[in-house]
Amino acid sequence: VQSRSGRLLALALPLSCLHSSVAFVPQKAAPLGAFAPKLTSSSPGRLSSSASRRLAFGFNGFQKTSMGLLDALLGGMGGKREYSDLKSGTWAAEAAEYAAKGEVKTHAKDGLAIATFGGGCFWGIELAYQRVPGVYGTAVGYCNGKVEHPSYEMVCTGSSGHTEAVQMTYDPKEVSYAELCKVLFGRINPSLKDQVGNDRGTQYRHGIYYHSPEQKEEAEKVVAEVKEGLGGKAFHTEFVPVEVFYPAEEYHQQYLEKGGRMGNGQSAAKGCTDTIRCYG
Repeated sequence: VQSRSGRLLALALPLSCLHSSVAFVPQKAAPLGAFAPKLTSSSPGRLSSSASRRLAFGFNGFQKTSMGLLDALLGGMGGKREYSDLKSGTWAAEAAEYAAKGEVKTHAKDGLAIATFGGGCFWGIELAYQRVPGVYGTAVGYCNGKVEHPSYEMVCTGSSGHTEAVQMTYDPKEVSYAELCKVLFGRINPSLKDQVGNDRGTQYRHGIYYHSPEQKEEAEKVVAEVKEGLGGKAFHTEFVPVEVFYPAEEYHQQYLEKGGRMGNGQSAAKGCTDTIRCYG
């Protein structure tokens, strides 16, 4: 990997990224976040989803950001990500205003309530909530970690302590917080620790991150029902107050609706029940 100064540097990836059957294959990449596929011996030619998002830089279409993977691994852990890439007028842009001030809000400027959930890879869980009637704005990002203003690349190392999350504005008159919690449990297995589908790691842990005592109270009833249905299995869904939510880079926002990796956009229409293709 070449540094900003032009020097060639070795890049050490986390051990969790290593696999005996990993192959780095050149591919057409989406902006800084499209990664080379990992082939598995059990499924020749098929991509491993978590590795394809984390393991290697895309070879084409590489895009600079204010804090890349190299910066994160070589001492950029305290760097501050800029939010100027976010589109104005979106919930992500408003959330960035609060992130810049280190604030946690219960309501948006328009009076709508705010909710935050972790459901593994944030692309798929965001689309699920985009389809819910009563949800008005969504943004993907990072919450409940140890570092301020992290980048996607930093979070992917697992060292920042954040989980990928989706934050939304919603009207409680149209959809209850309890119903939003049920959407989450419809997409995860709460008995799996730090895992949703094939994505594993603390950055993919699932969670309910409540913004108010009222939200906590509603969620507690749903959590109790889910635990009862597990038949004694462990319950690993994090259930804690939300900390500062840091919106992700613009190219992650509404990623699957925009087309995902394959350029085939998925419907975000309210009430849509089409199967969500988690990586496009």
